[in-house]
Amino acid sequence: MTVYGLSPISFGSVSMVTATLGANDPEVGMTRDDGDEKYIFVYNNGNSQISVGEGATVSAVTGYSVTVSSVTHSDYPVGVCKHATLTTGTYGWLLTRGFSPAKAGPDSGIATGNALTLGADGRWQAKSNSTAYSQVHLPPVFGKCVLSGDSAATGWAFFNIA
Repeated sequence: MTVYGLSPISFGSVSMVTATLGANDPEVGMTRDDGDEKYIFVYNNGNSQISVGEGATVSAVTGYSVTVSSVTHSDYPVGVCKHATLTTGTYGWLLTRGFSPAKAGPDSGIATGNALTLGADGRWQAKSNSTAYSQVHLPPVFGKCVLSGDSAATGWAFFNIA
């Protein structure tokens, strides 16, 4: 017996990037499961491209419009660019749960086992256990490095961005 789920039919892959939406393209904000990974469809409304391995935050303009942020430790990521760079003014999928490249920030590599927090310009950095942070304002953890990356290089991490 064939069982059909309630998920809509997907016409494109999660590596799709487009400047204009077609009739069969998803709506911005739509989520999708692809195997054991979870994605969200977004629009890059920022003035910078979102490269593979970088995290994107809400641009505070409209809905699921995203950008890379220059703010460290205070922005909450929407997802991680896994498959293809989202240039300015394009639509595409960001990973919200699963394994992905993780681009380390300049002057700060990420080592296997590090808990990761969002740094400046969409780059990832090891969560600091420094006493400089109050107990109320610890940087949130969004992933764990599973393959190290040198300063400004790309490693791999497991992300869980709810």
